[in-house]
Amino acid sequence: MIKVEPIQILIFVGSLLIGYLLGSINPGYLFGRLKGIDIREVGTKNAGTANVYKSLGLIYAIPTAFYDTLKGLLVVYLTSLIGADLFTAHLSGLFAILGHIFPFYLKFRGGQGVACATGLLLFYLFNYIILNPGIFYFIFFLLLLVIIFIYVTRRGNLLSPITLPLLGYYVYITYPDNPYNLFFWIILGQITIIGIINIIDRKMIIIEDESFKRHWWRVATRPFAILFVVFYVIYSKEITLYLIGIVASIFIALDLFRFLHSQVNMILTTKIKALFRKNEYKKFSSMTIFLVAVFITFLLFEPDIAIISITYLIFGDIFGKIFGLAFGRHKIFDKTVEGSLAYLGCTLICSFILYTFLNVSPWIFLIGSISATLIELFSIGVNDNFTVSLICGTIMTVMRIFGF
Repeated sequence: MIKVEPIQILIFVGSLLIGYLLGSINPGYLFGRLKGIDIREVGTKNAGTANVYKSLGLIYAIPTAFYDTLKGLLVVYLTSLIGADLFTAHLSGLFAILGHIFPFYLKFRGGQGVACATGLLLFYLFNYIILNPGIFYFIFFLLLLVIIFIYVTRRGNLLSPITLPLLGYYVYITYPDNPYNLFFWIILGQITIIGIINIIDRKMIIIEDESFKRHWWRVATRPFAILFVVFYVIYSKEITLYLIGIVASIFIALDLFRFLHSQVNMILTTKIKALFRKNEYKKFSSMTIFLVAVFITFLLFEPDIAIISITYLIFGDIFGKIFGLAFGRHKIFDKTVEGSLAYLGCTLICSFILYTFLNVSPWIFLIGSISATLIELFSIGVNDNFTVSLICGTIMTVMRIFGF
């Protein structure tokens, strides 16, 4: 049995208390009171630097940003001085974030804690860089994604749910035993959740397209198609093809039934609008075409090429559709530049994740990602659900043959 000394308990409790109390000091709120306003009731109603700048001006925003960003690190430093071990000191840093969000003297209604979390985040990143400067290459990759999605959305608020989980994954595979990891992941999770909450509350993604509103469930269920890939990895190629063949046959049969019974087809495409699109009246549905493409891709290509192609098809289409409809400004044929760039960004993300599992050249991933985007963009008159994985898979296979 491990014996815990009273002084250790005192240091532990005292460190957490120091973290909470210093974290609860909110200069944005205090400056607001000096000016006769409650910063939580004006502007974005957030007691953070951006709202202080907007509501009170730069002279108050600077000290607010300085303290809010550094108070977590200040807590870690002070608690280390009184004898706290690494875990306790950095847990106290998290309590500083907690104090900022739930200050006792403001009826537990403070800010979002993002600035305090960012200060600690930068500290952990600096330590990761010292251990392995190779993280710079990944940071450049993240910057590329930031540039892509900033251009697409013109809003930085949307970046955290896209980039931070990827950063957390990189740290997991690169620094698996680092003592800072737990705190780093908690902070990434907190900032990501705040980002998602802000996106929802401020309605940053609005899609007015009527077809999308009726058929949103197709986009929502598309990610579940990754189960085909999982099934392919766990079981054999033959079993996977058998499973996909059964599912695809059901959809093909449903389409053929529609074609043979015009009245039923009319009802399904015009009356029950949520099931089939109107332009699918005399065509196989995109769901059927997608399943057939997945079947052929798994049938024709090597396992790793097939997995990459299908993953691009599944998730690239989701990003391209959502970002294209919400933020598309420049039309190219029936697509948008913004949607295609989001498609590219998504395939680059998929490429990075798959690269850690598959023994495939980075050049194959890069050309595969670019080719998938261009195929989706220029699939004029042909359903891109059919063309993307097959042509992209062919291009990557040819690259492999030539030694890439």
